[in-house]
Amino acid sequence: MVTEANGTLSVFLLQLKAPTAHFRVIHSKNPLKTYPLPPYSTVIGLLANILGDEAKIAALLTGRLALGILAQHEYLTKEYTWLRNMSPSAHKNRFFSVYNRQWQETPEHPGGQSPVVVEVLNEVKVYIYLYHHNAAIVASLQENLSHPERWLSHLHLGRAEDWAMVDKTTVLELRPSNTASDLQKACDYYQWMPAPIKAYGLGDLLATNDYTSLYNKMQGNVMLVTSLYKRVPVPYESGRKGLIRNFTHIPARLCCSQVPFLDNFNLPTLLVDTELKTPVYMAAIDCGAKGMVTGVNDDAG
Repeated sequence: MVTEANGTLSVFLLQLKAPTAHFRVIHSKNPLKTYPLPPYSTVIGLLANILGDEAKIAALLTGRLALGILAQHEYLTKEYTWLRNMSPSAHKNRFFSVYNRQWQETPEHPGGQSPVVVEVLNEVKVYIYLYHHNAAIVASLQENLSHPERWLSHLHLGRAEDWAMVDKTTVLELRPSNTASDLQKACDYYQWMPAPIKAYGLGDLLATNDYTSLYNKMQGNVMLVTSLYKRVPVPYESGRKGLIRNFTHIPARLCCSQVPFLDNFNLPTLLVDTELKTPVYMAAIDCGAKGMVTGVNDDAG
């Protein structure tokens, strides 16, 4: 049972490990840069994959849903690869004829190909903290983890080739604390710190003013992190209509640092994982909005 009670937040922890991962910074081109941890959209897609059922996925995206994401990796490498385009129009633009695929007397892949450098995280660990008001959804997630035949696809983080393995699952309580020993490992994990307007538990579990002050002092760039999306019809140049994914975004800082003191020289009270000895910043996901869905194989961001 994942609940909010007695001043604590009981959550489902899903711990994953993967040999490689790439969480694309969407506006990067060459090299294709990666975030050090998955965006909310990727995690929601992973959870939908595990549920493997449209009704259960719809239930996941209804009501109160909050996510906290932590990640570690050992090192970063750069892969040199090729991007290819199989569009007939791209082929004709490149080779001027559908019957030709030589460029400067050198055969190329149909449609053309471009060399690209991709940043890749290696030896990755991801910690997903899930709060949902519907205990049946959490129970389904726990049960389905040992039934891969129910999944929509294999478990992967971002790219389909980045296979992931379940390292640990448990239900634990995140409790408010401002004890230095409970916050000492904050700099060991990358995580998103949502802006106060998107932080879960403010006013009920945490002091809004203290969290806002901490957010303004915390080291880390502010990002717009992809969350849910809805499909929006758009016209193409050919006159046909297609669908694009229009994402909602959660403003959040990308953090990997110690927790600073507030202006009164006290540490802020935050939800903490007492085993990892780090704060866990929970983001409220905007569920229930009309038309909002998530992609199972989503690697946005």
